[in-house]
Amino acid sequence: MTKRPHSERKLINQVRMSKYVIIYGSGMVGELTCKRLQAHGLGQKIVSFAVSEGQKDALLDSLLCGFPIQKIDKLVEYRKTAIIIIATLPNVQAEIEANLLRLQFENILFVSPKLYRNFFQNYIPDFKRQHEIQLISNVGNKILFMASDNNRTSGAFLCLVELCDQLQKNGVAVLVILPQFGQGAALLEDKRIPYTYIAAQDWGYEIAKDHNFVEKCKFFIGMLGNYKAEKELLSLMKAYAVDLVHCNTTYTYIGALAAKRCGIPFVWHLRECMEDQGYRIFMPVRGWNLIRQADKVIAVSGYIKSLIPFANKEFASVVYDTVEIEEQACVERDIFQKETIRMIMVGGITRYKRQEELIEACAILNRRNMQDFHLIIVGRGEADYVNKLRHRVYEYDLEKFITFYGMSNCVSQLYTQSDIAFMCSVAEPYGRVTVEAQMYGCLVIGSNSGATPELIQDGKTGYLYESGNPEALAEKIITAIRNPELSRKIARTGQKYALNTYTKESNFCEIMDIYEEVLKKSGRA
Repeated sequence: MTKRPHSERKLINQVRMSKYVIIYGSGMVGELTCKRLQAHGLGQKIVSFAVSEGQKDALLDSLLCGFPIQKIDKLVEYRKTAIIIIATLPNVQAEIEANLLRLQFENILFVSPKLYRNFFQNYIPDFKRQHEIQLISNVGNKILFMASDNNRTSGAFLCLVELCDQLQKNGVAVLVILPQFGQGAALLEDKRIPYTYIAAQDWGYEIAKDHNFVEKCKFFIGMLGNYKAEKELLSLMKAYAVDLVHCNTTYTYIGALAAKRCGIPFVWHLRECMEDQGYRIFMPVRGWNLIRQADKVIAVSGYIKSLIPFANKEFASVVYDTVEIEEQACVERDIFQKETIRMIMVGGITRYKRQEELIEACAILNRRNMQDFHLIIVGRGEADYVNKLRHRVYEYDLEKFITFYGMSNCVSQLYTQSDIAFMCSVAEPYGRVTVEAQMYGCLVIGSNSGATPELIQDGKTGYLYESGNPEALAEKIITAIRNPELSRKIARTGQKYALNTYTKESNFCEIMDIYEEVLKKSGRA
């Protein structure tokens, strides 16, 4: 029996009649599903979170919401007595359902996008009743941060957490506004950074849907719902006497609107080119006009600053993000010590990151009888694109050379076991993973486009290759492998440069200078 309840109430009624519950999915959908069951006093029915048989074992050693994560084939004893709730993204639910039916699970429920939204709508008031906002402040100002996501693997979100942590340590009060449920909130809790939820839709509209009138109407209706969010935000700003609003990415905009209405200065942090990611601002002329009204614009790189569509770009300051890694991992090490060259590429698996280009380069290496290498691709992405890459690996007979690792909670360990790391994106706005790889002592090979040339000096702190040219990429890999001593020297130089340049202290000082300039002009210093 499979059912697709579209409201929390209907799902809860189904669960109440069951003896046990298994939640299939260990991501944010699964976590929110668990929290809603617990809110209704049904936590005692939950047996476990389930994941597919192919899931990496590292995840199985952990707990989520206090419950174990187990492979689904280890839970078949519950196939007749438990309801299993498929709590994943919609694009993989059909495949999961087929697998569960093969294993003869009898009671299957789905968390649809509509049901997930209902979960979040009900979660917000519960969260606010249980969590009173307490700003940590000594003598500094109060800064309100507008996040555009709640993703613990997002570079923009990680940078927000690191900046807020530094501000608090220096006596500045911060409060983060999250627009949606996610696993990034745990990072804020670890650092004791105050946060709350105000549900809102960003203004990033998929370019691929530009000619779909129905989709445009749906998106516009979603943005109309932001008026309620803006009103709630305005009340919060007044209640906590906020001095400055920091819009953390190009995507989030309601903080700027509320700040204008409240007469509060705001800065806008442009961390990405939306069009490079397949999106654009809905009603772009009005959107960029609002950004132009910011008291200060911060660009994450010179590349992003160059893309700002204003004749006068001088009001934008380039501030490179800090990258914080474990201190014990910042040790000088010798790469190319093993017979097999270990290579790694970390990040979201999308066509904009160009994993396909690296696979093509590996095929070239194989054709040239250079077979002592192994590449791991770390991250997740859209199923269609991942399947396309897997098929390409199969076509080139590279299965023994390339592994799709999936998500990892121990990326630092993977970096320190690798010799070469790659950044193949044609339009990388900054490249947090580029800096991380350098800090962990990898030789980094990146494309000569986007912001990557700002982070890598070719032949000095890494290698650059002609973007879009797998042959050129393969040649750089061959050069690195055939000249191990030079590669070690370049990697060490890159490591020292990254560790000395992208520090939390320098980032904090530059951001504070901007805050002080803006607050002084507004009379709030």
